[in-house]
Amino acid sequence: MSDSKKTSTTKLGRGAVAIIALVVIFIIAILINLLVGSSGLRFDLTEYKTYTLSEGTKNILKDLETPVTVRYYVTDDSKVMSPGERTRARRVEDMLNEFVREAPSRELELVNDDGEFETKKVRMLTVQKLNPEPNTDAEDNAIIDGLQAGVSGETNNELFFGIAIECIDSKESIPFVPARPETLLEYDLARAISNVHGGKDKKVLVMTGMPVGGGFGGNFQAPPQPVWMFFEQLGQDYEIEVIPSTSTEIPEGTNALIVLHPHDINDAGQFAIDQYLLSGGNVIAMVDPNFFYARAMAQGQPQMPGMPPQGGPAPISDLDKLFPAWGVSYDPNRVLADLDFGSEILRRGNFSPTFLTLDRGSLGIGNSPGLTDPMTRMLNHLNMLTPGAFEVEAPEGIKVDNLIMTSTNNQLIGAPDADPTQEGGPDRIRKEFQAYGKRRGLVTRLSGNFKTAFPEGDPTVSSKDKEQEAEDAETETETDVPKKDSLKESTAPGRVILIADADFIYDANVVRRSQVPGLDIVIPEMLNENLTLLQNAVEQMAGDPNLINVRSRSSVRRPFTRQNEWYREANEKYSEEVEKFSAQRQEVETRLTTILSQTPENINQALLSPEVQAELRTLQEQEIDFRRKERELQKEVSREFRRKLATYKFGNTLLMPALIILFGIFLALIRRARIAAR
Repeated sequence: MSDSKKTSTTKLGRGAVAIIALVVIFIIAILINLLVGSSGLRFDLTEYKTYTLSEGTKNILKDLETPVTVRYYVTDDSKVMSPGERTRARRVEDMLNEFVREAPSRELELVNDDGEFETKKVRMLTVQKLNPEPNTDAEDNAIIDGLQAGVSGETNNELFFGIAIECIDSKESIPFVPARPETLLEYDLARAISNVHGGKDKKVLVMTGMPVGGGFGGNFQAPPQPVWMFFEQLGQDYEIEVIPSTSTEIPEGTNALIVLHPHDINDAGQFAIDQYLLSGGNVIAMVDPNFFYARAMAQGQPQMPGMPPQGGPAPISDLDKLFPAWGVSYDPNRVLADLDFGSEILRRGNFSPTFLTLDRGSLGIGNSPGLTDPMTRMLNHLNMLTPGAFEVEAPEGIKVDNLIMTSTNNQLIGAPDADPTQEGGPDRIRKEFQAYGKRRGLVTRLSGNFKTAFPEGDPTVSSKDKEQEAEDAETETETDVPKKDSLKESTAPGRVILIADADFIYDANVVRRSQVPGLDIVIPEMLNENLTLLQNAVEQMAGDPNLINVRSRSSVRRPFTRQNEWYREANEKYSEEVEKFSAQRQEVETRLTTILSQTPENINQALLSPEVQAELRTLQEQEIDFRRKERELQKEVSREFRRKLATYKFGNTLLMPALIILFGIFLALIRRARIAAR
């Protein structure tokens, strides 16, 4: 056999071996995938460990002392459920199995069939999968458990797809499992298990003059307002009620008090907060120098310029008696502007320094625990509209934690100039901006032993009444019941969380609601993590701290902050030229207005002198020219941004694959050179 034939045979043999090897590897990969899939094991390679149970969930499961039963109802029929829905159902089942694996087993004394007690090892969490086909016991049980039959989005068939969680005589249900990220389902399950096992024994009050619990809000000519999402969500975990801002006392047994935009609060209401805090209470206070959505809550009533909205809350709120006693500096008439955290509004490239998009860069640094505190450490995306800011010089005995802060590139401006929807507002703010150079607090926590803001006692009691009470106290007999004196300092450590914005939790800024087809169920789509932060704050004050960990990872968002930076850079590159042409245009407009105002109303422009007519034509041409140049510069800003974005996309889609290909070719050439050298 010739050498050429041997070489050809050798090459053919190597090629066949390579093909066989690829087929074998492919078959092995399929077998491994089938084995792992059948065992329910999953390997989570995602950045935020989306498919791994959080430490909070694991802690909740480890603390179970009484058996919890989970009934998983799913119409498991390929003719009813679409392939996508069946895949989602399998993912839900995998997560439930992970819950079971993490739950402990404990030895319990149970009654056997003979009526005698015997010790058995029992799993603290069990899952029952039921197929509620029509006219079956499983269907009846699903209805008893509070589930609803929905309609498949693809097959239009009626199906059940829900979960019921029960522990002794406490039960909660998820009527229909929505198509949401797995972290949200994990939170729903962990919250339900925590509630049925521990019970809703915590009381939360919301002190506000706004109809957060739904209703008419004082305007019976308008349709009733829906329940605010934060109120609805907290109601799933706590006993929650609304009390007016003018309340004179906080009821006993209140675990946390939320003071929301107290625009109508009086001294009596602040005294009630003061006394509750001194008794070891927990307060979450949201104040605002410019409640942006006050106009939206005015129910369409006509508004007078410069006047508070009629039928809605006043835009300004403050705690003017309490803040000085707590060492808090807050200006209710000035809004925070921050160039580093400004948001894009209305149109691409239009940034408002008073509409803030806060990322992890806003979490506290240095001696501020925002990056490590359980309440905030996993947050990525918050929104605040025309907020205020805090600076705190706390009295002795009070600890200050700035959890969320501004950048150093911030300034306080007058509330009338803060509205970015006004013509030229954001541009005017940027033009006249003077950076403060220090970070201010947006979310600040105070904790420790407070002193009263009312050293003279109850402000609703007159001085004459106080003198009479003192005289009565001197003549009081042993059998008389002593009157309760107001507290002057803490009898137990208290905590206050301050949030410098009320728009922060208004529904339009927090959530988008969508209806599930065929069901009377509304699924909230969270626009940011504002609600998560408030729930974490309440949980830290009054609830199960483990749920903070679960909830904080349930709405991971990664906003495109780099794109916003590119827009700002492009805008700043041409800002001087834009301002120059804008100023020239305004000068021309002023000159035109002056000439026309000096012209008598009964004289037509055609009767003006040739010199005046020529000047008018020149000014009009200049105005058109300056407007054109402004538009061209704005277009150049957009082109500059698109060039940077295109470069980034090119790097992602073409450059990296090209580098990998070149690296592969380089390795092949090295290998061929080594073979040739042999």
